Amino acid sequence: MEETNKEIGDLSAFIREQESHNRKMRRLMKIAAGCVAGIFAVAVIAAALVLPPVLGLLRDAEAITTQAQEVLEDARQVTAQVKEADPKALMESVDRLARESETAVKDVSEQITRAVDILDKMDIASLNTAVDNLGKAVAPLAKLFGGR
Repeated sequence: MEETNKEIGDLSAFIREQESHNRKMRRLMKIAAGCVAGIFAVAVIAAALVLPPVLGLLRDAEAITTQAQEVLEDARQVTAQVKEADPKALMESVDRLARESETAVKDVSEQITRAVDILDKMDIASLNTAVDNLGKAVAPLAKLFGGR
């Protein structure tokens, strides 16, 4: 009988210890979930800050590529006319090519200026600070779970 009471006492102590452990694990899981949500929020904010300027630059690059293809086609036509030795048509083509090149250079210059302005407006330092702060906040949790 005494042995049965001792076993029941040991079992009760084990159950209490298990319940305490489970409470701690639940709390740690909530902390981990909060950290994951924080990391996700930083990633979303970073994407929201970086994607629009990058997409704008890609659109500008596409426009520049189209213009460059047109200039290349004009250059091919000029080359063909030189081969045909038609001086009047050659001079007209060279003149048109020069005007189009001047326009293309102005457009490219404006687009590059806009792209630089967009990049200047981005607050990279604040974004880096936010990422560093998040890393500092998550570091103790990582140590708790056996990380470095």
